[in-house]
Parts: sequence; C-alpha cells; structure tokens
Amino acid sequence: MKGLLKIIAGIAILLVVVVAAGGAILGAFFDPNEYKPEIENAALENGGVELKINGNIGWSVFPWLGLEVNKIDVKFPRKADLASLNQAQISVRLPALFSGKVEMQSVVVDGLVLNLVKEKDGSANWAAEVSTQKGKDDSESQEISSDRSEKSELALDIDSIQITNGNITYTDKTTDSEARLTEFNMTSGQVVTNAFFPAELSFNAVQTVKGEEQVKATAKLGAEFFLDLEKQQYQIKGLSSDLTISGKPIGGNTLSLSTQADIAADLLAQTAEISSLKLSIADLVANGNLKVKNFAAPEISGKLDISQFDLNKLLATVGQAEVETTDPKALSAISANVVLGGPANTVTAKNLTLKLDDTTFNGSAGFDMASGNIALNLQGDKLDADRYMPPATEQQQEAKENKGTQSKGYPKDPILPVEALKALELDATFGLKQLHVSNLDMSNIAVQVNAHGGLIKASKIDVDLYGGSVRNNVTVDVRKKTPLITTKKNITGIQVGEVLQAAAQVDKLTGTLNSSSNLTLRGNSVHDFVNSVTGNAKVNMKDGEVHGIDMAHTVCQGMNNISSMGVDTQEVDRSTPFANMGATAKITNGVVKNNDLKAALDAMALSGKGTVNLPKQLLDYRLGFMVEKNLFKESCSFPDSLEGVEIPIDCKGSFDTDPAKLCKPDFSFITDALKNKVKEKVETKAKEKVEEKLKDKLGDKLKGLF
Repeated sequence: MKGLLKIIAGIAILLVVVVAAGGAILGAFFDPNEYKPEIENAALENGGVELKINGNIGWSVFPWLGLEVNKIDVKFPRKADLASLNQAQISVRLPALFSGKVEMQSVVVDGLVLNLVKEKDGSANWAAEVSTQKGKDDSESQEISSDRSEKSELALDIDSIQITNGNITYTDKTTDSEARLTEFNMTSGQVVTNAFFPAELSFNAVQTVKGEEQVKATAKLGAEFFLDLEKQQYQIKGLSSDLTISGKPIGGNTLSLSTQADIAADLLAQTAEISSLKLSIADLVANGNLKVKNFAAPEISGKLDISQFDLNKLLATVGQAEVETTDPKALSAISANVVLGGPANTVTAKNLTLKLDDTTFNGSAGFDMASGNIALNLQGDKLDADRYMPPATEQQQEAKENKGTQSKGYPKDPILPVEALKALELDATFGLKQLHVSNLDMSNIAVQVNAHGGLIKASKIDVDLYGGSVRNNVTVDVRKKTPLITTKKNITGIQVGEVLQAAAQVDKLTGTLNSSSNLTLRGNSVHDFVNSVTGNAKVNMKDGEVHGIDMAHTVCQGMNNISSMGVDTQEVDRSTPFANMGATAKITNGVVKNNDLKAALDAMALSGKGTVNLPKQLLDYRLGFMVEKNLFKESCSFPDSLEGVEIPIDCKGSFDTDPAKLCKPDFSFITDALKNKVKEKVETKAKEKVEEKLKDKLGDKLKGLF
C-alpha cells in the first residue's frame, strides 16, 4: 500500500514538472500575437462579431495560467461600433485549480468603452442581424447551463478586482436622447468565499435630450460582501450609497439621496432580507426592514417608518412648485408608519398609519401583483379641509362674482379618464369622523368604491350634517363607447338655515330639507351631461321661514298702492313663515319639467309650474300667489275682491337675462278678479230680486188661502 502511494505521489510530481516545463517551453517558443488574424476570424465565424486586437497579447502557463490583452475593438458587421477595451488582465493559479480552488491574481479591466445605439428603425448595434448559434450550440449551452446549475464546490480567492475608467453610452435615435455613464470605477479587496470582503463603486451619469442636458448625477457605493457558492447564500453588510442629482426635472437644484442597509439572500431557501434600512431624500427620512419569501409567489413582510417632514420644503428641494394653501402651516407635519405582511403575490400594508398635520388616518392597503387590484381602507379622525384650499386670488374672486351674470356654451372637453378607469382595479373604503370644508361641519363621512373592468361603483357616499344626512351612490360605466353615469341621492332632515349661515353667513331661509333624485347621464363632457341628463327629483321643505321678505306684506302693499289705500308697514312682520313646501320634477335630456310646486306660506299659498331647459339655457316658469280669505284683518286693508284670487308672476327668458327683467307679474288677474266680482254682485242682486218677487207672490197666495 505504501508503495502504491509512493508511485502516485511520484506521478503527481512528474506531472507538475512536465506542466511547468511545458509552460516554460510554450512561453519561450510560442507567441500568441502571431495568431491574431486566426483569433479574429474565429470570433467572426463562431461569435458573429468583428474583433480587432490592436495591442499585444501576453500570457503565462505555470504556475499562473494568465492572459493579458490590450486595445480591443468589438462590433457586429454593418453595425455601429459596440465596445472597446484598453487592457484586461486575468490569471489563475493552476495548482490551486487542480485542488478545486480558484486562486487569482488581481483582475484588471481598464478603459472599457461600451456604445449602445438604438436606430430610428428600432434595430440595435448590440445584436447580430442573423444568429450564428444554432442547433448543436444551443444544446451545448443548455448542457453547460445545466452543469453550472449543479452545486458548485469551488472556492474563490482573488487578490482584487479593478475596473477603471469605464464609459457606457446609450443612444436612442427614436427619441433623440442619450444617457452616458462615465468614470465608472470598481475596486475590491481580496475576494474570497465564506468570508466578508470590501468593494466600492462610483460613476458619473448624464442624460441629454435633443442635445440639451436634462439630468446629471454622481454616485458612490461601498459595502462588504459575503459569498457562499455551495449553499448559494449571499450577504451585503454595511451598504452605504450616496447619489447626487441635478438638472431640469428638479428645477436646476441639487438633490442628495443616501441609503444604508444590510442585505441577505438565500437562493436555495428562496428568501431575501433587507434590514437596518435608512433612506434619506432631502429632509425626508425612512427607516425599516423588508423580507421576501418564496420568489415564485413572493410573501412580503416588514416595516417602514417615514419620519415627520414638511412637504413644501421637500418640493422646493426637488425643484417643484410648492402647494399653496390658505393656512401657511398646512402640510408641514406629515409622517407614516407601515407594517407589511399579507398573502403571497401581494404587497400588503396590514397596518397603516398616516398623519397629516392634526389628522390621523389608520387602516390597511394592498396591491395584488397578479391582478393589479388595489385594496384600500382608511379611517380618519378629523380634518379641516379649508386649511388646504388654495388662497383666493383677485381673478378668482372676479370670476366668482361674474359667474351668475355670464352664460356661455357648455364645455365639450373630456372629463373622465376613460382608459385609466378601464384599467382600474380597486376596492376602497374611506371614513372620516369629522370634516370641516367650505365652512361647513360634517360628520360620519363614509365612502365605498369598487372598480373592476371599467365598471366603477361608488355604492356609498354618506355624510351627516346639521341635523340631517345625505346618502348617495354613483355608478360610472365606461365599458362601452359612450360612458354611462347613474346617481341616486337622498337628503333627509337637513336644517337649511344652519347650512346657509355656516357656509355664507346668510340668514335668509330656514326649514327642514328632504329631497331625493335618480338621474342618468351619458357622454364624457359637461355638454354631454347637460344634454343627456334624464330622471326625476323630489324636494320638500317643512316648518321654515323666509327672512327679509314678507310675501303677504309685499302683496298687500302692492294691491293697496293700486287701490290708493294706506297701509301701516310697522304692523307687518318682515318675514314669511311656511308650513310646507314641495315639488317634483321630471327631467328628460336636460329639460326639467315641474307642474306641482306648492307652498303653504303665512296667510298665502304659493304654486308654480313650468320648464327649465338646461341645454338651451332657457326658463319658462309661472308662479302663483293666492291671498287667503279673512286675511290681514288687523295689519292690512286688503281688497276683499282679490281675496282667494291667484296672483301670477311669469318668469321667462334666458339664463343671462337680468333678474329684474326675467320675472314680471301678470296684471290681467286684477281685471279678471273685478269682472268676477261684478258678475258675482250682479248675480247676487238678480237672485235677491227673484227671491223678493217669489216672496211677494207666495205671500199673496197664502193670504188668499186664509
């Protein structure tokens, strides 16, 4: 046995001596530079690339199998230049390789220039026109890939890796844009397996469009790396990166971004983890961790905390316009906390907290990576929306004042983003306990929206306010060529006086409002909506009062002026109470028709009927006031002849007609009333005469009888 071992040892020593001697002989008598043409032809025939070796080729065999090439150019036939290389060096120690280890001296790649070009016709210079690898080559590559996929037991030991002076350019002639990566440098310490080794990377980048610079960036990255090739486990420890960006997208400003993290991946177990993550962008700082299991159907868990930041300061830093708000302190305290964890193939924030100044939202959110569906549930405590409204400008104020006096055609510009709505997959629930908006105080806001395949259903849009409630639902259907919108709304028990007082400091009307409507609209513009709106509506107001106008006093005074009779205005209350007011309307293609307006006013009855043509912006409506009998006995001498007579007012014209000229009383009712009164008197006198004659005749007959 000992003799056999001696023989094997002797053979091994002999092989080493032979290889060393052969390497020395090859190095002395064989010059690879003599075979440059053959190497270039082989590259063209087997790889389909044009290879030009403009520098020397150096090599060694033992104890280091080394290769050095200088000044290489590469391109595909009839294509723009693809790449060039100033120098590359690599050498492997043969004795270590025989024992299953890969020991290398420094790997050097210097002056790499990569020029990627996409032509206007869509072709690219990094791909051959006709593939030269077919049949056998494909099967061989599959076998090689299969071999490489097997568990590797090689151990790496590389003194260092140096990639210096790299330059990469990507030119897209279809968009006349170019991206350049310059001064690309990467250096490492001793690269080994199963132990950490350091590495650093840096580069500059510039993007241009039509020859004009858009973005400029510099980047620097450093970390320690761990490689376990056998177990396929990889780690990056102490990752630290700094990125500086400047250019037009951020208003010519300079933006700094930094990242710190530890990263670990186990390919066999299909897990990856990012821990101790810290991301800084201007004054925005995020901390957290992230873990992914099962790469085929990822299960994502982790936590992300975004520290409080000022949105306008962040926008200013990135060169964007600040958000103008009524309250200058709004948007100055924003933060978020997210806990991730959910089913496979989803990104789910199972616990989500968002703080917007004094408002806190809690809930959950999720994104299904397979279907693209978004699930959202947010519940807030209180929000003063008026703080976030833009401050009113003089132009806006003038437009608001002139809004009622100007009438124009309805815009035909599209309103709905149809394609976006078709693609939207959403299930959202939103709630807010208290909301202050437009000086109105609301509570128990609840919104529920489901959107799938172009059918968007807002099945709940609810709010409580001023003693009452609004219950609304809207459906938007964009599945067909013409969008269809349906809406149903119910208003119950709202105190109108409180709403008007809060919204506009107006004390003109009080009462309890109830209404309902069911409408359908078609199209995708204001013009389409106005011309297509169809449905019905009903409104009722009870136990109210109109302040500042006494209908009875106004009618009484007007009639007395006509009759030249006096009236004591001090005795008349300057308001008009009403017990009940209601109407229904039928709407057909934008034409609103109402025939049953009724209101029981104090001492009067109001009625109305007519149409409002929204497409043509025309009004044709008739109001009628009727003074009840036995009225104004103490406060007004009202002509008895006009008691119980309807006093009509016709409102007819276009929306831009002066209101003073739009509605006019129809005084023909006075003549008709007087005629009726005369007729009644004549009929009464005639009846009295007939009765007297009958009485006389009957009296004579009765006397004769006795």
